[in-house]
Amino acid sequence: MGYAAVGATAALSGGAWGCPTAVPDTRLPDGTNFALWEQPLSFSKTYYVDNTLAVADDDGPGDQARPFRTVNRAAQVLQPGERVVIAAGTYRECVRPARGGDAPSRMISYEAAPGAKVYIKGSEILTDGWHQETVSVAFRPPGSLASPEDGVTTWRHNLDGALFPDAYNPFALPSLMGQWAWLNPAKVDMGPYLRRRGLVFVDGKPLEPVEQLRELAAPALRPFPDFTVEPVPQNGLPARRRGGPIMQEIGGVPDSRIWVDPSGTAIQIRLASGTPADHVIEVTTRQHVFIPAKSGLSFIRVKGLTFQHAGNAYPFPQYGMVSLAGGDHWILEDNTLEWANGLGLAIGFDGDSAGALNAGTSQVVRRNSIRYCGVGGIGGMGTLDTLIEDNLIEWCGWADAERGWEAAGAKFHRARNMMFRRNVVRHMRHANAAWWDSEDSNCRITGNIFADVLTVSAAVHLEMNREPNQIDNNIIWDVRNAEPGTPGQRGCAGSGLFINATDQLIVAQNLIGRCDNSGVFAILRPDRAGSGQGRDNTIANNIFARCGSSAIVFLDPKNTADGNVFVDMPARFLGYYQGDAKTYLDLAAWRTAYGWDRTSIEAEMRVEFDPATLRLTLSRVRTLPKMATSNHIQSDLLGVQTGATRVAGPLANPSSRESWMVDPRRRACI
Repeated sequence: MGYAAVGATAALSGGAWGCPTAVPDTRLPDGTNFALWEQPLSFSKTYYVDNTLAVADDDGPGDQARPFRTVNRAAQVLQPGERVVIAAGTYRECVRPARGGDAPSRMISYEAAPGAKVYIKGSEILTDGWHQETVSVAFRPPGSLASPEDGVTTWRHNLDGALFPDAYNPFALPSLMGQWAWLNPAKVDMGPYLRRRGLVFVDGKPLEPVEQLRELAAPALRPFPDFTVEPVPQNGLPARRRGGPIMQEIGGVPDSRIWVDPSGTAIQIRLASGTPADHVIEVTTRQHVFIPAKSGLSFIRVKGLTFQHAGNAYPFPQYGMVSLAGGDHWILEDNTLEWANGLGLAIGFDGDSAGALNAGTSQVVRRNSIRYCGVGGIGGMGTLDTLIEDNLIEWCGWADAERGWEAAGAKFHRARNMMFRRNVVRHMRHANAAWWDSEDSNCRITGNIFADVLTVSAAVHLEMNREPNQIDNNIIWDVRNAEPGTPGQRGCAGSGLFINATDQLIVAQNLIGRCDNSGVFAILRPDRAGSGQGRDNTIANNIFARCGSSAIVFLDPKNTADGNVFVDMPARFLGYYQGDAKTYLDLAAWRTAYGWDRTSIEAEMRVEFDPATLRLTLSRVRTLPKMATSNHIQSDLLGVQTGATRVAGPLANPSSRESWMVDPRRRACI
């Protein structure tokens, strides 16, 4: 039946328990320990779903002998303390839980059968109904037809209303919702924002969207390795790739394209080979794949499922492919989320959370893979006591809608007491890696990888936060300006860390390097009431390597910097901005003028990091001076315990060897 033996009790997941050697480092910036609420789970009843069996029946009992056919049927009958186990297969539906659990020990659980590959998709397969048409690359007057001799073969399909089960046609709607006054068409290419929400996949690979019908017949799209490269490498760095077709780097097939009829009732595609009958062609038909039937449900676990294909809008407001609709005390672990047009996962207030009293409280997001999201991987507004750990977030931002200012691998507003640890966030395209935006407090961002980021902003962005937050033991590497030759977002484009009108931020024990711009870049926001003043920030015990313009930019003398190590930097790599005046100093002049970095050093080292393999190379490391740790940081990136003093960077003993595998998710204990 597709089920392995399923016991009645589920042990606590994650690495926080049963760890005999490591000492947990769960301190938040204010010195308190992060609050963990999970308890061992036992279930009073288990339902089963298997749509591959002839006996499966949504009107049946949902037991192993006669399971339900759809996951959504189980979602209507589950009661607190019960679970559903889902057999391997593809389920094309939107799951809408009717209720949640009522206590940490009485959660409702949705989980894959042991070892099962379960796909829940917001798409349908198009088979019959394709019509062959010829399209010419040249402009033709309305009503004239191209001949086979001067065009290419394409395939057209009319989208019948019955295709869309929720009466939601993403091909008839622009990706952008609401009013975005700052998107000035005279300055911003509006194409990415007006692009239709619908996505099309051929044999699991995305088609390249084009805006005009004749573009279907244009010469072959260049594969990603042939994209335009930076003509003049910065700071001795090798030339790097810029721009190009949006789908090519993330699995698209050259020459496979889609055009949407302006009416939204038809699509026309060009295939790389064969006819539609030779392929599996999937089109998105839903905005959500998993969302509660009402807002504010609590104590739900979702485990081991793969969610794919949502034709959702760009935030703001947020509409996740998977949305908790303002729920609280959810656990999402070991899932995969792929191919959302807008946002992958919404865990706080969002477009569907109206009336939720505790939206975003005490969420656990653990060991998930979130990739191929057009604008953002995770979005959380108003989270409290939330744990984000051991996730892989990659290849987000491909929609190239960064000027809407919601694009990031993970973005949070008003987060309080968040622990964001041991995540790998990489291969961002037109997006920040992670962004804490406005009134965030007591958040700790520790032991993460943020690497290979193409953005008009920075890899890690802290905006308008006046209360303490902490960034420690991270690697921030290879951050490039998505619009070379322009300053990007307020001058920070291509920086490692953007301190945007933020105070009381501790930045300690990180490796920040290979940035087009600055390692740490700060600005003020006189246009925003209640913003921070760029004061009381601490930059301590970090390694800065190979940054194009500077290591640190400060705006106010009321900041602290010391114990840092600078490698392969420009001659004047420390910046002080005052109004419109920008002064760059060498280390000696920086000390004399402001008293910063009195014990910091310039070092001759070789520092390399590979975002794909997560291998860090540190060679020619001479003995580095030890400094007192900031705010009682107790362990390094790999969980090695440290004393009261340690050298700069995320590793406790970087000179012990040259090559390190630094995947923080592989640690067995916290």
